[in-house]
Amino acid sequence: MYIDSHAHIFMTVTERNISLDEIISELHENHVDTVLDICGSEQDLEYHKKVNEMFWKNNINFYAAAGIHPQESSNFIDSDISWIRKNSENIIAVGEVGLDFFYDFSPKEIQLKMLRRMIELSIELKKPVLIHGRCGEALIYDILNEYGFDDKKVLFHCYTGDLETAEKILEKQWMLSFSGILTFKKSADVLNIFNHTNVNNMFFETDSPFLAPVPFRGKPNTPGKVKYVYDFAANVLNMKQDVLANEIRKNFNNFFNLNI
Repeated sequence: MYIDSHAHIFMTVTERNISLDEIISELHENHVDTVLDICGSEQDLEYHKKVNEMFWKNNINFYAAAGIHPQESSNFIDSDISWIRKNSENIIAVGEVGLDFFYDFSPKEIQLKMLRRMIELSIELKKPVLIHGRCGEALIYDILNEYGFDDKKVLFHCYTGDLETAEKILEKQWMLSFSGILTFKKSADVLNIFNHTNVNNMFFETDSPFLAPVPFRGKPNTPGKVKYVYDFAANVLNMKQDVLANEIRKNFNNFFNLNI
């Protein structure tokens, strides 16, 4: 029933020591039948391909996106990224890519250069682009406009930017995704943006292994816990969970050109 539109499976397994069996068992328990696995390196994507069959055999729709995270820009700026192009048939989007000025892991000019490379790759491959924006959302919006993205598919994952930029994003009919942050007590700004977002323009995600929703905050996150983000959102919207889940499924199918 539920879709996790953004999870890092390789990281969840290798860095948090959560087994695939645990992940899949929880997905079934919480009625989560679709996961978009975000791959930030060739190693990530090769792992996705290795475990892909296990998810599908367990009736989990399991898709991949690939791109260079802005925090990793310095590590990859001089690297061959043809592995993304070569795996075009194995991915449904380019991402996550963007700008992150909250941390200082990569210089601004390097992040900007990498973002442009990723945007151009998404155009070349004719794939939607998944945006990571932290303290850089407005600039990303301006850069996407430079490339004429009005008729292209853009998803700002785990949106925590300001309302003004969110409204501009939504005017373009681009998408916003909400994570476990939505359930945090001190996230009034994110809740306000959520309340300004039409159901037709939203997704929900875990960003596993990060940002576990209440009541799991502070613990490693897993894709099955996206259910708790849906539950919170449905309560705010005064909608039944299954109705909301069905609307998000329509969004997912339309955005990624799928039929699940």
